[in-house]
Amino acid sequence: MSDPTNPQWDLLPNDPEGFFNLSGEYDLKDLKRKYNSFIRQFKPEKFPDEFQKIRAAFEYLNDALRYQENPKSKPLKPELNFDWDSVNQAENKDHLQNEGPAAPTPLSDALDPDKLNLTHPIESLPVSSKTLHLHERVNDESSMNLYQELQEKVLKTPYDYYALAVFSDLLQDGDHSFYYWLLEGLKIHEEEPALFELLRQFFKSFQESKKLVKLLEATSQVVRSDRFYYLTESAWDHLIRDLPFDTFKNLLETCEQNLIDHEVDHRMVFYIHILKPAIWKADNKWIDEMFCRIEDHYDRMSFWLEEEFEFLYLVKIYQEQRVNFLRYDPTRVIVDLAISEYCTQNEQDADRCFLEYQHEIISLDEELQFDLSDSEESLEIVKILWEKIADDVFARIDPDIPEKDASLEQQSQQLAVRLLTEGLGPRYKLADDITSFIIGAIVLGTSGLSLFFLTGIVDSFVFASVKIGVLLLVSLITLYYTANIMGRFAFKYYQSWWRFEIMRFYQSDWFPLIDLADELEKIESIKYSKEKYSGLDKIAMLMRDDLGLFFYVTAQRLLNVCQ
Repeated sequence: MSDPTNPQWDLLPNDPEGFFNLSGEYDLKDLKRKYNSFIRQFKPEKFPDEFQKIRAAFEYLNDALRYQENPKSKPLKPELNFDWDSVNQAENKDHLQNEGPAAPTPLSDALDPDKLNLTHPIESLPVSSKTLHLHERVNDESSMNLYQELQEKVLKTPYDYYALAVFSDLLQDGDHSFYYWLLEGLKIHEEEPALFELLRQFFKSFQESKKLVKLLEATSQVVRSDRFYYLTESAWDHLIRDLPFDTFKNLLETCEQNLIDHEVDHRMVFYIHILKPAIWKADNKWIDEMFCRIEDHYDRMSFWLEEEFEFLYLVKIYQEQRVNFLRYDPTRVIVDLAISEYCTQNEQDADRCFLEYQHEIISLDEELQFDLSDSEESLEIVKILWEKIADDVFARIDPDIPEKDASLEQQSQQLAVRLLTEGLGPRYKLADDITSFIIGAIVLGTSGLSLFFLTGIVDSFVFASVKIGVLLLVSLITLYYTANIMGRFAFKYYQSWWRFEIMRFYQSDWFPLIDLADELEKIESIKYSKEKYSGLDKIAMLMRDDLGLFFYVTAQRLLNVCQ
């Protein structure tokens, strides 16, 4: 059985499901869970070749599941990964025609019909020697003659079109190309699985933007069903990052006008996928239009599409509030860059950049402060977005660190002692005791004077009531300002001592910030050296409102597992 500690590499690329140990019914969450467990063991910086194999297998199944394609149809074998660059770098065509391409995969193997997954029958070329197939003849005959012979065939099989594609690149045919012959084959053999998959692989690797614009429009005139989105998604991923948005938008509209079916499932998957980077480049009108199109068919969404759409909705809200969010301090620029680059780059680069920004956040240390004067809504959106992104990245890098013996309750007790009894903790206790004394004196004084006014003989009852009312009002105002001053004292101590200790705690231990705050609030007070210390409820409240501390804690979590 294939598992992260003992992967069966021989199952790739033909059996990605077996490699990930997936069988029966499984969904995207199951696939991602398996994929993450493998790449934790084979990280790209240490095992680049192994990572690429795992990534290619994941992408194949991921794309099939997202677009509701059949993942059971196995991808093409590695022998079909012809080294076109090696062919183009050869010295001359005559050498290629006589000797064949100097490539890792021999041309005879690349043309072997047994290594293709074609649904239509494969025929030999109509030549005198009927017993020899094309892949057998290529070693002894001129590539140019075979290419011309294939072109002259009236009824061409899918394999013929594949062979023409190979020869066109081999012979550097200026009028035809690998892509051209695959598309010609799909005109005759509509959506033939092997030709379709070869074309999809072509779009995954081809990144010349100017040519892609023409190729996508030509493809939309041949593949006119909603499978066009599944076929060309990789090309659109490249163009959304490389082209001006107006050019991208116009091309997409042109291609969609050529599609003639009325299915929406593939289109919804594509829109949700492409909106993630497009939100950062597109105009608001286009973004709103795409969201409306998706919302019109919300009831058709699977659970994972709903999750993706909810994430996009948060990104859209943040994008609308982004100008106000960036207005206050340079720290927010780091947060903004991390969010935008996560959304606009491919997964591997996005993870790497996000982790690099965690280093910048950690380096800010006590400077990592957030002014809460702007709207709470924008800060809450940023917090939710950051948490979702961090959880996504964490799932791919978590090396399954064993849990420590110490529980949250035990760690919280130890932290509470340090917060209240060390450093500035005793000073806060003194300030808190003085404040409590003042509040007690005010309450007792108010009660005593009120009783005196009520029992006094000199004043009438009405006049005594007025005095009591004024006394209560003054007492309430005094209590309010006393509590306000104490709140400022607590915030001052939090900034100068408690926050630093909490950061130090997270350098060696990690629990969710909210859970730690809740636990400290439950403790309320501690006894130490026969003295009673309180104030943990105030610390917990300040922790929950401290967005800078939230970013610091998240960064420590990610960087600790990376180490």
